[in-house]
Amino acid sequence: MKNKVLLFLLLIGLVACEDKVDISSTLKAGKPALVVDAFITNLPEKQTVYLSSTQYYFDNSGPIRISGASVKVVDETTQQEYVFAESGPGLYVSPVRGDSMLIIGHPYRLFIDYQGQAYTAYSLMKRVPPIDSILFEPLEDLNENIIPGKYFAEFQATDQVGTGDQVWIRNYKNGVRITDAERIGISYDGKIFATAEADGSMFIYPLRVFPVNDNGGEEDDQWLDGQQFGVELFSITEEAATFLQAVVTQSTQGNGGPIGALFSPPPANVPTNIVNTTSQDKAAVGFFCTSAVSRAETIVPNPYGRNQ
Repeated sequence: MKNKVLLFLLLIGLVACEDKVDISSTLKAGKPALVVDAFITNLPEKQTVYLSSTQYYFDNSGPIRISGASVKVVDETTQQEYVFAESGPGLYVSPVRGDSMLIIGHPYRLFIDYQGQAYTAYSLMKRVPPIDSILFEPLEDLNENIIPGKYFAEFQATDQVGTGDQVWIRNYKNGVRITDAERIGISYDGKIFATAEADGSMFIYPLRVFPVNDNGGEEDDQWLDGQQFGVELFSITEEAATFLQAVVTQSTQGNGGPIGALFSPPPANVPTNIVNTTSQDKAAVGFFCTSAVSRAETIVPNPYGRNQ
């Protein structure tokens, strides 16, 4: 009888707590912060730094582009300055192509001036291994029968001798980059984790396949005859690798359903290397990184098994 009374009182308490609470006004109170997207490369094309502003939680209007900023990148070895010109709201474009600006082994510093605030960030330009080959394996059904026209992709690359090489693996389908967070692949000297033993060997099997294949089983997401397959390797700093891993963690929370969400880590801000040298009250988010890039593409299936 006591248990029934307690249950009745608990239900009454839950009903009494159904009043709606509007927290949107509270969440609006946060200060907007400068958002910096400054991943620039040595590709033979002009490079772009993207600037925007953070928004309050319930604002779904899209990013607020920042105009009127001054942006430059300085090669700290040669002291050469590259002033990025604003080509549109939030878009700041380099004066020269990336292959004329970035040199492997050189340190670079980003400078941004906006509304009386000075921001800076540092990145070392690191080496990147070439892509050796691209392979396609026909998919099989549960009875191990080949499924015509559908393939499982693999690229092959070998880590360069000497530790401390982090690589961001990026995939393209028909010329469009696949940006799903769960497809972000990071190599540490050819391995999934940084270890003292990892150096100078071929990228391990999971890294060669999981960033360039869909694991959801949807037919439209498999590699099909005639599609264009592309893969890029970006050299990145250890700090940039930590930033990207945090992006993956925050972007994929709760993907396992209610149970997965229950055991997910709590939401948190991803790290940044952007520092406000004027005031601690106006922090920035985002990241600056200089990357060397190796790229390969082919048509599915590649009958030669090599980079074309």
